Amino acid sequence: MTVEIDLAHQLLTGLNLRATTINVRRAELIRDAGSDSTDDRIAVLRTELDVAGITSLAPAIELAGAFHQAVLDDHTALNATLTRLREETSDEDHAYFVDIAHFMAGLPLPAEHTAPRWLDGGQATRGRWRDLVTARRDFLRTRR
Repeated sequence: MTVEIDLAHQLLTGLNLRATTINVRRAELIRDAGSDSTDDRIAVLRTELDVAGITSLAPAIELAGAFHQAVLDDHTALNATLTRLREETSDEDHAYFVDIAHFMAGLPLPAEHTAPRWLDGGQATRGRWRDLVTARRDFLRTRR
């Protein structure tokens, strides 16, 4: 993934493609989930989205943040992220991101939540998202 992100940065140098650049930085957040500087980088991206008025990317940034927080098992930060994610997807665009964030963290869905129909069913989908978090934790543990 690092090679692809480096190539994306190289190809975007000198271009004014703010949304694309932010998406590459989101990929970096996912790649670096569980690392020390990730919280600060998420906050910077949130601010950049607000300043640029690119609100359509906000749910994807929050989902990357939820992945990072699930890896760290940081329920305080995750609860704040889930609140923002629910607000940002209240128009039902990307509402399934709320489910994915819960799946990654191993949390039950809120009672009032209407879950989408997953192709492989909710349990299999939940398991795959949770497995990503577990794999990242294992990677970070073995890297130290």
